[in-house]
Amino acid sequence: MTATTPGSEPSYDLNLLQKSLRVLSSRIDLPVTFGGLATRDGAPLTSFVGTLGQSIHGLVIEPTQGLGGRALAERKPVTATHYRQATSITHRYDREVTAEGIVSLLAVPIVVDGAVRAVIYGGQRTPTQFGDAVLQGALRVASALAWEYSVHDEVERRLAALESEGGLPGLRIADPIERQDRRALFAELREIGREIDDPKLARRLERASHALNPRRAITSSGSPPVSPRELDVLAQVALGKQNARIARQLGLTESTVKSYLSSAMRKLEAESRYEAVVAARRAGLIP
Repeated sequence: MTATTPGSEPSYDLNLLQKSLRVLSSRIDLPVTFGGLATRDGAPLTSFVGTLGQSIHGLVIEPTQGLGGRALAERKPVTATHYRQATSITHRYDREVTAEGIVSLLAVPIVVDGAVRAVIYGGQRTPTQFGDAVLQGALRVASALAWEYSVHDEVERRLAALESEGGLPGLRIADPIERQDRRALFAELREIGREIDDPKLARRLERASHALNPRRAITSSGSPPVSPRELDVLAQVALGKQNARIARQLGLTESTVKSYLSSAMRKLEAESRYEAVVAARRAGLIP
């Protein structure tokens, strides 16, 4: 069954879909790409790259119908070298596809947690046998999009849980959570925030991380100017992690971690990583 995640932002999902279609078009050299978000009734086509007209714009792809409908129903990629002559699909949308000049077509469902979230297409206007390189490229784009949706959903879920427990904006969440758990969650929220390309959600993450740090409310305006990246490193150091592990966690080189830590130590007037953590806590920068 196709489904739309209740907590997801349609505009965010559409923006990610459009970006993925541009990647699909440029990296795999497909002249036309398009797609739509899945609903219970199918997938309205809403996003396009390289279309010549309006024939497929707004078309609702129903499960089992056409190439995309088969991809929706079977939850796996489907291709057609000669779309109009293909015997493995229905031909409900032949008129619209032909009007766009598409001859060969591939469709890939975006599956998140067992449910189809969207479907993406790549088309050629000349007969094309899609080889392994093209199929693997399309699958990589689909996997990346599914991962982005999955991360966004998980962040939404965690933030909703924090907010429902009274963690925002009254800071009450600091009471029931053990100190070390609070520090770990603070570091995790900052880490997730770097992976989210959604300003609205990023602001919620920022509020949530502030709620986990009750000392922040009494921090003076003269706090040391520690950069966001330096704060990320300090949050990991506060958990007792060494530089090599921090580098893996944050996707940095070990030398970069050392550089951020040295800079933070200098700004905090600390002579060791331990003193830097103590100073950061005293300044209300980390819990």
